[in-house]
Amino acid sequence: MSTEIWFALAATNFAASIAPGQNVAFVSAATTRSGFLGGVASLAGILFAELVWVVLAILFAIGLLEVSPLFIHAMQLAGGCILAYFGFSILREMKFSKMEQAPAFRFTHYAAKGAWIGLANPLALMFFVALFPGFLLELTDNSYATTLMLCVPVILLSSACGLIPWMAATRVLTVHKGIANVVNCVSGTTLLVMGALVFLQLF
Repeated sequence: MSTEIWFALAATNFAASIAPGQNVAFVSAATTRSGFLGGVASLAGILFAELVWVVLAILFAIGLLEVSPLFIHAMQLAGGCILAYFGFSILREMKFSKMEQAPAFRFTHYAAKGAWIGLANPLALMFFVALFPGFLLELTDNSYATTLMLCVPVILLSSACGLIPWMAATRVLTVHKGIANVVNCVSGTTLLVMGALVFLQLF
Protein backbone atom coordinates (compact mmCIF):
# COMPACT_ATOMS: atom_id res chain seq x y z
CA MET A 1 0.00 0.00 0.00
CA SER A 2 2.79 2.45 0.87
CA THR A 3 4.43 1.98 -2.55
CA GLU A 4 1.13 2.71 -4.29
CA ILE A 5 0.70 5.87 -2.22
CA TRP A 6 4.22 7.06 -3.07
CA PHE A 7 3.61 6.55 -6.80
CA ALA A 8 0.23 8.30 -6.58
CA LEU A 9 1.78 11.23 -4.71
CA ALA A 10 4.69 11.45 -7.14
CA ALA A 11 2.45 11.34 -10.21
CA THR A 12 -0.01 13.90 -8.84
CA ASN A 13 2.67 16.30 -7.67
CA PHE A 14 4.72 15.90 -10.87
CA ALA A 15 1.66 16.74 -12.96
CA ALA A 16 1.02 19.83 -10.83
CA SER A 17 4.68 20.91 -11.01
CA ILE A 18 5.19 20.53 -14.75
CA ALA A 19 1.93 22.33 -15.59
CA PRO A 20 2.47 26.04 -16.41
CA GLY A 21 1.86 28.12 -13.31
CA GLN A 22 3.55 30.45 -10.85
CA ASN A 23 6.43 28.08 -10.03
CA VAL A 24 7.20 27.49 -13.70
CA ALA A 25 6.89 31.22 -14.40
CA PHE A 26 9.35 32.19 -11.68
CA VAL A 27 11.90 29.46 -12.48
CA SER A 28 11.77 30.50 -16.15
CA ALA A 29 12.22 34.17 -15.27
CA ALA A 30 15.13 33.43 -12.93
CA THR A 31 16.82 31.22 -15.53
CA THR A 32 16.36 33.90 -18.17
CA ARG A 33 17.75 36.55 -15.85
CA SER A 34 20.77 34.74 -14.40
CA GLY A 35 21.20 31.47 -16.28
CA PHE A 36 21.25 28.04 -14.69
CA LEU A 37 22.42 29.45 -11.34
CA GLY A 38 19.34 31.64 -11.17
CA GLY A 39 17.14 28.69 -12.06
CA VAL A 40 18.81 26.43 -9.50
CA ALA A 41 18.51 29.07 -6.78
CA SER A 42 14.83 29.64 -7.48
CA LEU A 43 14.24 25.87 -7.59
CA ALA A 44 15.98 25.47 -4.23
CA GLY A 45 13.70 28.10 -2.71
CA ILE A 46 10.57 26.48 -4.15
CA LEU A 47 11.63 23.06 -2.85
CA PHE A 48 12.18 24.56 0.60
CA ALA A 49 8.62 25.88 0.49
CA GLU A 50 7.39 22.43 -0.60
CA LEU A 51 9.23 20.94 2.38
CA VAL A 52 7.43 23.32 4.72
CA TRP A 53 4.06 22.50 3.13
CA VAL A 54 4.54 18.73 3.23
CA VAL A 55 5.62 18.75 6.89
CA LEU A 56 2.59 20.85 7.82
CA ALA A 57 0.35 18.55 5.77
CA ILE A 58 1.67 15.45 7.56
CA LEU A 59 1.07 17.09 10.93
CA PHE A 60 -2.44 17.96 9.78
CA ALA A 61 -3.07 14.42 8.48
CA ILE A 62 -2.08 12.75 11.76
CA GLY A 63 -4.12 15.18 13.83
CA LEU A 64 -1.31 17.22 15.38
CA LEU A 65 -2.32 20.39 13.55
CA GLU A 66 -5.72 21.94 12.89
CA VAL A 67 -6.39 24.30 10.00
CA SER A 68 -9.31 26.71 10.14
CA PRO A 69 -11.10 28.06 7.05
CA LEU A 70 -10.11 31.57 8.14
CA PHE A 71 -6.44 30.58 8.05
CA ILE A 72 -6.83 29.16 4.53
CA HIS A 73 -8.49 32.36 3.29
CA ALA A 74 -5.79 34.47 4.93
CA MET A 75 -3.06 32.39 3.28
CA GLN A 76 -4.76 32.67 -0.10
CA LEU A 77 -5.04 36.44 0.26
CA ALA A 78 -1.39 36.76 1.26
CA GLY A 79 -0.42 34.43 -1.57
CA GLY A 80 -2.29 36.52 -4.11
CA CYS A 81 -0.48 39.64 -2.94
CA ILE A 82 2.92 37.94 -3.13
CA LEU A 83 2.31 36.54 -6.61
CA ALA A 84 1.15 39.91 -7.91
CA TYR A 85 4.13 41.68 -6.31
CA PHE A 86 6.72 39.34 -7.82
CA GLY A 87 4.97 39.45 -11.19
CA PHE A 88 5.20 43.25 -11.15
CA SER A 89 8.84 43.02 -10.03
CA ILE A 90 9.78 40.77 -12.95
CA LEU A 91 8.14 43.13 -15.44
CA ARG A 92 9.80 46.13 -13.81
CA GLU A 93 13.23 44.47 -13.83
CA MET A 94 13.01 43.92 -17.59
CA LYS A 95 14.52 47.38 -17.97
CA PHE A 96 17.87 45.92 -16.89
CA SER A 97 17.97 43.90 -20.11
CA LYS A 98 18.52 47.19 -21.93
CA MET A 99 21.40 48.22 -19.68
CA GLU A 100 25.03 47.29 -20.17
CA GLN A 101 25.35 45.73 -16.72
CA ALA A 102 22.63 44.07 -14.65
CA PRO A 103 22.76 43.78 -10.86
CA ALA A 104 25.12 41.09 -9.55
CA PHE A 105 23.68 37.61 -9.14
CA ARG A 106 22.89 36.58 -5.56
CA PHE A 107 21.92 32.96 -4.89
CA THR A 108 20.13 33.82 -1.65
CA HIS A 109 18.10 36.52 -3.39
CA TYR A 110 16.59 34.10 -5.90
CA ALA A 111 16.26 31.33 -3.32
CA ALA A 112 14.33 33.61 -0.96
CA LYS A 113 12.03 34.73 -3.76
CA GLY A 114 11.51 31.11 -4.80
CA ALA A 115 10.57 30.21 -1.23
CA TRP A 116 8.00 33.01 -1.10
CA ILE A 117 6.58 31.98 -4.47
CA GLY A 118 6.30 28.38 -3.27
CA LEU A 119 4.66 29.34 0.00
CA ALA A 120 2.27 31.69 -1.79
CA ASN A 121 1.23 29.07 -4.34
CA PRO A 122 -2.57 28.70 -3.91
CA LEU A 123 -2.50 25.35 -5.72
CA ALA A 124 0.06 24.05 -3.23
CA LEU A 125 -2.13 25.25 -0.37
CA MET A 126 -5.13 23.33 -1.68
CA PHE A 127 -3.06 20.25 -2.54
CA PHE A 128 -1.41 19.90 0.84
CA VAL A 129 -4.45 20.91 2.91
CA ALA A 130 -7.22 19.20 0.93
CA LEU A 131 -5.75 16.45 -1.28
CA PHE A 132 -2.53 15.30 0.40
CA PRO A 133 -4.18 14.11 3.65
CA GLY A 134 -6.51 11.94 1.57
CA PHE A 135 -3.54 9.88 0.42
CA LEU A 136 -2.63 9.22 4.03
CA LEU A 137 -5.98 8.20 5.50
CA GLU A 138 -4.73 4.68 6.14
CA LEU A 139 -1.31 5.77 7.37
CA THR A 140 -2.20 7.61 10.57
CA ASP A 141 -0.95 4.85 12.88
CA ASN A 142 2.45 5.41 14.46
CA SER A 143 3.71 2.19 12.86
CA TYR A 144 3.60 4.02 9.52
CA ALA A 145 5.99 6.77 10.61
CA THR A 146 8.61 5.62 8.10
CA THR A 147 6.09 5.72 5.27
CA LEU A 148 5.03 9.21 6.27
CA MET A 149 8.61 10.45 6.36
CA LEU A 150 9.37 8.93 2.95
CA CYS A 151 6.54 11.00 1.51
CA VAL A 152 8.81 14.04 1.96
CA PRO A 153 11.53 13.06 -0.57
CA VAL A 154 8.85 11.72 -2.93
CA ILE A 155 7.18 15.14 -3.03
CA LEU A 156 10.44 17.08 -3.36
CA LEU A 157 11.86 14.81 -6.07
CA SER A 158 8.68 14.88 -8.15
CA SER A 159 8.53 18.68 -7.87
CA ALA A 160 12.14 19.00 -9.02
CA CYS A 161 11.53 16.62 -11.93
CA GLY A 162 8.59 18.76 -13.01
CA LEU A 163 10.49 22.06 -12.93
CA ILE A 164 13.95 21.07 -14.21
CA PRO A 165 12.76 20.48 -17.82
CA TRP A 166 11.31 24.01 -17.87
CA MET A 167 14.58 25.40 -16.55
CA ALA A 168 16.60 23.56 -19.20
CA ALA A 169 14.22 24.51 -22.02
CA THR A 170 14.21 28.14 -20.93
CA ARG A 171 18.00 28.27 -20.90
CA VAL A 172 18.19 26.86 -24.42
CA LEU A 173 15.48 29.15 -25.81
CA THR A 174 16.68 32.37 -24.20
CA VAL A 175 20.12 32.40 -25.79
CA HIS A 176 18.56 34.97 -28.10
CA LYS A 177 17.95 38.23 -26.24
CA GLY A 178 14.59 38.85 -27.90
CA ILE A 179 13.26 35.48 -26.73
CA ALA A 180 14.58 36.17 -23.24
CA ASN A 181 12.54 39.36 -23.08
CA VAL A 182 9.44 37.47 -24.22
CA VAL A 183 9.94 34.82 -21.52
CA ASN A 184 10.35 37.50 -18.86
CA CYS A 185 7.22 39.28 -20.06
CA VAL A 186 5.18 36.06 -20.10
CA SER A 187 6.51 34.99 -16.68
CA GLY A 188 5.78 38.32 -15.02
CA THR A 189 2.33 38.52 -16.59
CA THR A 190 1.55 34.96 -15.48
CA LEU A 191 2.35 35.79 -11.87
CA LEU A 192 0.22 38.94 -12.05
CA VAL A 193 -2.69 37.00 -13.54
CA MET A 194 -2.39 34.24 -10.93
CA GLY A 195 -2.46 36.83 -8.16
CA ALA A 196 -5.51 38.49 -9.72
CA LEU A 197 -7.30 35.13 -10.03
CA VAL A 198 -6.74 34.47 -6.34
CA PHE A 199 -8.40 37.80 -5.48
CA LEU A 200 -11.31 37.11 -7.83
CA GLN A 201 -11.84 33.71 -6.23
CA LEU A 202 -11.85 35.18 -2.73
CA PHE A 203 -14.02 38.21 -3.45
